[in-house]
Amino acid sequence: MKKKTYYSYIILDQAVKEKVHAVMMYANNREQAVGFCRTTLGLYYLSKIMVEQELDFKKIDQEFNVFIYRTLGKGHSITSILQYLSSKKVLWVLDSKSFIPTFLNYFSDIPFRNIPLLLSINLSVSKKISGVATAGPMQDWILDQSRRIEQAESGAAPHTDAQPAPRAEDAAAPA
Repeated sequence: MKKKTYYSYIILDQAVKEKVHAVMMYANNREQAVGFCRTTLGLYYLSKIMVEQELDFKKIDQEFNVFIYRTLGKGHSITSILQYLSSKKVLWVLDSKSFIPTFLNYFSDIPFRNIPLLLSINLSVSKKISGVATAGPMQDWILDQSRRIEQAESGAAPHTDAQPAPRAEDAAAPA
């Protein structure tokens, strides 16, 4: 049996693996389950590497890559998952009705207010490496969620451009 570093074992223990599989079960189909898995693992990974101590990324990434290969198969790695999190492809997962509540239920140690921050840091790093500007749908989602969180924490009503729904008696009145 290979010797694991203490921190890499703590990060990806059996309980976490079971939680990732549980989140995947809330998907409607295989494609969505893969998206749920990639997003869950990416957010969890980012939340756990944001520590002050020095980490052995080679060991940690190896642990994640073995689990990813066993769960999703060839062509997936922690690197590809982090790239996925910085693309607009992840938005269909983040905007699905079931992902965020399910993720927060199973990973309650990662509060919702941290998700835009984690995604923002990942986006900045990936775009800096690739040389591409961060502007785009992913940054728009992050800014929108950050604004909503700020408004919720300050107790202000969220700003919306939507018109209020018509009242039932107004809809029944002849024109």
